[in-house]
Amino acid sequence: MKSFGSEGILLPVYFIMLGVAAYLNFFSGSKVDMVNVLINICMFLIVGGIILWANTHCFMPINRMMSSLHLASRNFKTDFDKKRDYLWDDYKNNAKLFNNKLADKRFYEYCQEKKRLDMLNRSSQCDIDDYLNEYYIDAIMKRGLVSIVPGVMTGLGILGTFVGLSFGLQNFHTENAAAITNSIAPLMDGIKIAFHTSIYGMVFSLIFNFVYKKNLEDAYMAMDEFLESYHKYVAPKPENNTTGLLLEYQTLQMMQMEELLDKFGDDLAEKIAKALR
Repeated sequence: MKSFGSEGILLPVYFIMLGVAAYLNFFSGSKVDMVNVLINICMFLIVGGIILWANTHCFMPINRMMSSLHLASRNFKTDFDKKRDYLWDDYKNNAKLFNNKLADKRFYEYCQEKKRLDMLNRSSQCDIDDYLNEYYIDAIMKRGLVSIVPGVMTGLGILGTFVGLSFGLQNFHTENAAAITNSIAPLMDGIKIAFHTSIYGMVFSLIFNFVYKKNLEDAYMAMDEFLESYHKYVAPKPENNTTGLLLEYQTLQMMQMEELLDKFGDDLAEKIAKALR
């Protein structure tokens, strides 16, 4: 099943910034500072590893989940149009409703619990929302970890800047005016390169944060669409069932009360008639 989202822009941005870094370090006319080159290499290796991890362990699984949810919603509508009735009996034994390992596992757990409660006449206590919801989306995306990545990238850029500055200042000599003058040019070249790491970190942080937020919002919307479709075509929400049962019970009580009042009125009228006779 094809899965592609906004995370597709991460690698192009990464290689663009890598090209910019190579140009600034080797082809901009400034003296090559190997310390700053090593700092940039370390930063890009760390950022590249983070991007690969996020793509394979967070964004790709959530995109596969979204595709499965959209497909299930379309299948619900199609099957309902054919049957013209709720589809729970058709789907309760379907172990591969989504063709997605994570979603199918949760749906199987829900079906088992609902069938158990059905036997106890307590089916209203179980709903698909308890198994497939936004919290499950957060778990698949590893939201707790991914949410700190933008801050880590910004921090790496700032750290690289200060490390580069500290090495540059070590070569700054103040013995005399000539030494200071000779040290200024190499120091400024090093400072320019060092500050570029902050720019890289900020760019990566902004792009990654956009991708993360976009994927999370899309996943939430897909889940909401699925749950709405499930309750519309497969099984109504338990509170709807409960409300219906309460209304039916109230109606039954009213009918019994009316019958009781009618019977009481007839008995009373008969007793009065006997007394008068």
